[in-house]
Amino acid sequence: MFCSIFAQVLVVANPANTNALILKEFAPSIPEKNVTCLTRLDHNRALGQISEKLFVHVGGVKNAIIWGNHSSTQYPDVNHATVSTCNGEKPVRELIADDNWINTEFITTVQQRGAAIIKARKLSSALSAASSACDHIQVL
Repeated sequence: MFCSIFAQVLVVANPANTNALILKEFAPSIPEKNVTCLTRLDHNRALGQISEKLFVHVGGVKNAIIWGNHSSTQYPDVNHATVSTCNGEKPVRELIADDNWINTEFITTVQQRGAAIIKARKLSSALSAASSACDHIQVL
């Protein structure tokens, strides 16, 4: 009798993208589509920055992307991001209309938010990571 095991794996340890790739290589019995990594924490931080800038609910911001590992080299990308408005979906870049803010303050804030929290609180942002893991799992 054939027994199938279904597994969804969420890699949290950084560098998460790299560790997910290593897992994929060394656990070939787990389907590639079932391996994800946690960049949701950075994603949530990007959505929060956009929603604050535009004075909209964070739930209305869609399609922001985080490229790279959870580090100061990641790239929060708003090129496909939209915001729900009463006139439909509008591109974030069009609504913000400030490429300088997007290319400097926004990116730096998202990249360095974890370090800023640790510096301010003298504690890690572990609760933010746990909350993000829950958000990530709900999307799967």
